[in-house]
Amino acid sequence: PGSRLPLVLGDYDSQPLSADLRVINKVSQNLHAELLLRLLGKEKGTAGTVEGGLEVERSFLAQVGVRPEEYNFYDGSGLSRQDLVTPHAVVKLLIYAHHQPWGASYADTFPVAGVDGSLVERFSKTSGQGRIQAKTGSLDHVNALSGYLTTVKGEHVAFSILSNNHNLTNRRAIETIDSIVQTVVDDDRKR
Repeated sequence: PGSRLPLVLGDYDSQPLSADLRVINKVSQNLHAELLLRLLGKEKGTAGTVEGGLEVERSFLAQVGVRPEEYNFYDGSGLSRQDLVTPHAVVKLLIYAHHQPWGASYADTFPVAGVDGSLVERFSKTSGQGRIQAKTGSLDHVNALSGYLTTVKGEHVAFSILSNNHNLTNRRAIETIDSIVQTVVDDDRKR
C-alpha cells in the first residue's frame, strides 16, 4: 500500500575531477581528455558535445587573456592535426593557473621528471629530476613539453616548447627539448 523504494542494483560515485586530471596529465590518457571536454559542455555549456565543450573553453581562454588567434582546437585530446596553439598562449595559461587557489593542485597533476608518469624516464639522474612538472605531447613529427620547473637557484619558471612538422626522429626531438629544459634548470646564465 505505501510507496516502494526503487530497486537499486548498483551505484558508483565517480572520482573527483582532480583525480581524472591526474590520469589525463600523468599518463596522457586521451580518452579521458575527450570525455572531459564533453562533460564540460554538458555541465557549463549548452550541450555535452565537442562543440559545447569548445564553446566553454573559448570563453574561459578569453577571460584569462588568451586571444583566439593564439589557438585552434578541434577536440579535447590535442590529437587532431588541426589543433594548434602557440607556446605563448600555453605559458599565459600556466601562469594564470599558478596564481589560482587551485594552482598547486593543478600542477600536481603533471608528471614529475624522473619520478612518474610520462616523464618517469626523462631527466633521471640529472639536476632536473624532481624539479620539472610538465605535460608531454607527441604525434608523428610533433613533440611538446609544457609546464613548470624550478632552477637550481630556486627560480620558478613556466615554459612551453612545441615542435611541429620537424624531420627529426622522435628520440632526437625529445633529446633536444630536454636539453633546452635542462639548460634552464641549471640556470647557467651570467647575472
